[in-house]
Amino acid sequence: MAVVGDVFGLNTVYEKQVENVDNNNFASWPELSLYGYYAGGYSTFPNYHSTIIRLDFSNEITSNPGNNLPAVTSVQGGLFNSSYGYFGGGYSAPAVYISNITRLDFSNETVSSPGNNLPANRGYLSTVQTNSYGYFAGGYAPGTINTISRLDLSSETVSDPGNNLNVSRYFSGAVSGSSYGYILGSYHPPAQSTIERLDFSSETVSSPGNNLPASRGGMGSVWNSAYGYVAGGGLPTVSTVTRLDFSSETISNPGKNLPSAWRDL
Repeated sequence: MAVVGDVFGLNTVYEKQVENVDNNNFASWPELSLYGYYAGGYSTFPNYHSTIIRLDFSNEITSNPGNNLPAVTSVQGGLFNSSYGYFGGGYSAPAVYISNITRLDFSNETVSSPGNNLPANRGYLSTVQTNSYGYFAGGYAPGTINTISRLDLSSETVSDPGNNLNVSRYFSGAVSGSSYGYILGSYHPPAQSTIERLDFSSETVSSPGNNLPASRGGMGSVWNSAYGYVAGGGLPTVSTVTRLDFSSETISNPGKNLPSAWRDL
């Protein structure tokens, strides 16, 4: 099973594309509106990759932009703003967890290091973000951790805001609303169904009170302005798609699932 290191930009970009179609305003949105990017991962253990793959939103064709990660890396976190994508942390063969942050310039698709890395090595991170800050939450170092680290998307400085997850977790789902970021589930033995909420204004962490219908980790995550969705994951593996309503913080299964059971998305 192929495991992709991370992907960013897809949902936010789609929302902007729709907005620009409605307003005939393509000039207001830069190169990120054209492509989504996947980076790293592994095909069969221990075959790790540094490849960056580009998805063209106009025709859904994938290609290689020609610039890759500086090292083979898997299970890293991904963040973005209108100019850059950032890959942080991860697992690099042979058996090394890393703290590196790598920057992808959307204007020319070059890859570089911003010079600031995570405060500690870890992989299997979850990421949530606002327009100003990105947060790397939890992970595995080895050993499951609860640390939250913040990337300032304007200055590219990295710090720990001092409030961490209440439970150590890794390979969780993660979705971002306008006010809160949500970390859902975990592979942490035993697998978890709990959800934690990061308040973007105060950077405090709490529980919204509603959890996943079943314990699972290794999910894929997408979201729009109204809902967050986590798909697949679990031990045993499931195909379930679960929805978080940002307005009420209620959880449900809309009944439309992946074509087959899948994890490590």
